[in-house]
Amino acid sequence: MTSPNERRAAILKAATRLFEHYGHGKTTIAEVAREARIGVGTVYLEFESKEAIVEELSLSTHAGVLDAMRAASEVSDDHAARLAAVLHARTRCFLELRKRGQHACELVHCKTEGVRAVHERFREQEHALLTSLVTQGRDAGAFAACAPASIAALLQRAFASLSPPWIFGSDDDAMRASNELCQLLLHGLLTIKRPLALLGASPASAAASAPSSPPGRRAPARKPARRRR
Repeated sequence: MTSPNERRAAILKAATRLFEHYGHGKTTIAEVAREARIGVGTVYLEFESKEAIVEELSLSTHAGVLDAMRAASEVSDDHAARLAAVLHARTRCFLELRKRGQHACELVHCKTEGVRAVHERFREQEHALLTSLVTQGRDAGAFAACAPASIAALLQRAFASLSPPWIFGSDDDAMRASNELCQLLLHGLLTIKRPLALLGASPASAAASAPSSPPGRRAPARKPARRRR
């Protein structure tokens, strides 16, 4: 194993096995070196610290989720179906990650600075992808007039419940929830033609948004109150 690329790949493969089974917090550089069958000094030739290895693995894991989402966006010309396919692909990727080991999900949600930074970049790229899909649907007339960036942010919030560490239960339960959530969100995106009244709106604003009497019909006149003698 003389090539730097081969050494780096061997280190990442060994670290992946150990991190997924034991967690990166309980894994040492020495254990990674032993698993990869190389010296500790060789590990440090490729990575300055264990945190650098964690960040690299987190980056590749997040990239895999984005790749799957982008691939799913090409499966249909129907804008609603494309958006649903992208969100389902996201859920499936996180389900697969959960199956890889007790600590596998730490690569996308743990509180280390490196993983947080990588996840933030993932969220930005995910938001850009969703914004693009909603914009295309709106411009094609498939979606109601909307602010695509705001819709994308709402989709991210809604599907956060189907991300580690909250994605528990069986695979069928998670995919059923993903499907039902898609139906609910897309139904609103496809059919809402005007803003809905906000909860907690003031009486004045509620009155302003209330529908007027249909044309040709007068609102019933109120009877004058009887004066008390």
